[in-house]
Amino acid sequence: MAAHRRADPAQRSSPLRRSSPPGSGWVAGAMVAILLAVALLIAAIRPPWHVDPIDFTLPTPKPRPMPTRAAPSQTAGAPSHLPINPPLGPGPDLSWIKWVALGLLIAAVAVALALIVARLLAVRRMYETQPDEELEIAGEVTPDLPTLQQGAIRAEERLLAIGNPTDAIIAAWLALEEAADASGVHRQASETPTEFTADVLERTGVAAEPVRVLLGLYLRARFAATPSSATDLDRARQCIRDLADSWQSFAEATPSTPNSGSDQPGSRS
Repeated sequence: MAAHRRADPAQRSSPLRRSSPPGSGWVAGAMVAILLAVALLIAAIRPPWHVDPIDFTLPTPKPRPMPTRAAPSQTAGAPSHLPINPPLGPGPDLSWIKWVALGLLIAAVAVALALIVARLLAVRRMYETQPDEELEIAGEVTPDLPTLQQGAIRAEERLLAIGNPTDAIIAAWLALEEAADASGVHRQASETPTEFTADVLERTGVAAEPVRVLLGLYLRARFAATPSSATDLDRARQCIRDLADSWQSFAEATPSTPNSGSDQPGSRS
């Protein structure tokens, strides 16, 4: 029973599939045959075709003679018909550039000179407004003799108190440096303390020999490899006594005034 129920595969095809109608193939073939017969009939009735070729031949150009131009004869007074190029006009005037550059240079020089003059005037006004004490030269200041006399006393005391001649001479000179620094004289920036002390001592009017000998003994004691001797110690003590005696004589020769602290004995005229 199952075998009899099996359907043919053609019958199980999709319901959307349509089978071709019977006799459609020979109908198409008949139509093609009719068209071919009609074409052959028309070709037999119509005369043969004739195609006229197109002539693409261009006309040959005739040569033209080149025009010749004879030079016209120039007669006196006859105007020339030849075109004459007009003369070129003058170029732009650039002479003003050099004048502008010269003016700028003069202005720059004038500004520079004005700045220099203004600077000089400012410096001059600065010095004019300073008090006289700030502009005072060290050579015009008289040292205070009592201060130097106290320094000489301390120097001699150190010579006697210190047993080593080298250390004693150095200590004595340093006592004089302290007195010179307190004497009222301003030391210049270019001066060393040693140079300043020697200058102050000589400025009092004493003989130059004691100052130079004492300075030499101090430099030898401080910088020489050989230590100072007892003889050097005695010479240093004698120089300090000579300085103290000179300052004492200056003080006795010049009477002191109560209200004049700047007039000291021994000042240079």
